Amino acid sequence: MTSIQFAPAMDFHWKVAVGGYEWVDSEKGRVLRAVDARQPDWNYSSDRYLREYRPLNERSGLFWEFAELDTTEEAIKKFADNSGLLGASPDLELGAQLGPIAVPPEPFAVWKREIEGLRDAMILWRVTTSGSKKLLRQLKTRLSPRDAPLAVQRYLHVDKKDPAMFLLGLIQRATDLRLRKQVLTRVLFAGNNPRLNLVLQPQSLLGALWLQFAAAVDAQKSFSRCPRCGVMFEVSRDTSGKRRSARFCSVRCRVANYRGRIDRARQLKGEGTPVREIARALNTRIPTVRNWLENKDRV
Repeated sequence: MTSIQFAPAMDFHWKVAVGGYEWVDSEKGRVLRAVDARQPDWNYSSDRYLREYRPLNERSGLFWEFAELDTTEEAIKKFADNSGLLGASPDLELGAQLGPIAVPPEPFAVWKREIEGLRDAMILWRVTTSGSKKLLRQLKTRLSPRDAPLAVQRYLHVDKKDPAMFLLGLIQRATDLRLRKQVLTRVLFAGNNPRLNLVLQPQSLLGALWLQFAAAVDAQKSFSRCPRCGVMFEVSRDTSGKRRSARFCSVRCRVANYRGRIDRARQLKGEGTPVREIARALNTRIPTVRNWLENKDRV
């Protein structure tokens, strides 16, 4: 018997408050809510204050950005302003059939818990893919519940000689828990075509982040950091990623970096720096620098 491998499509739309978010005091402590939630018609026509986008299509390394967040109000607000709330509030009912919903305010404690949860899974994943057997053994020793019942130890793969099995088991349970709660498996029409597709459909931004992480683990994807904006982006032969030689996450960052190099070359020239030294400082060829200095029309 042979197994058939296939990759279900991911379909996810989310909404971001156009006016951004703010931290306010509540009975649950500090909570993050849409600034426009103060508007009198928010509960009746909140869609007019929200922008819809497709996170999984726009940011291939969004889960990585989330896991790297500082657990501060400032950092969390900045992420939410760009990507929206998590949809992880206890008041959120999953399984909505009519598309995205306006999520309620979210406590700081929820954001902190979810950031640290994905960060821990990320650390385990990176350790298992690093190939360092010493680091694997050290981490397994630190995390192994040696005082747990034998059945629990076997469930956690503590008795396995390969420490990677134990760490992957931890990743498996943390990820599976989020996916069961936050992601639906559905059969949907492919647009207006007479065809049905099997689709994984996150019901929240949090679910989308864990699904994106799970896909990266499954396909053993590689990521790179954009030298211009600092975000992580996928580099692979897969259609969801960029070619392995790509240095920037987007055309915007690539063009901005190019223009910045031209501006820096002209600044150095104005300071009296020789062309040869400018080329060395910018790690480029002398003819290229001369062209930048002589040509006033930039890309």
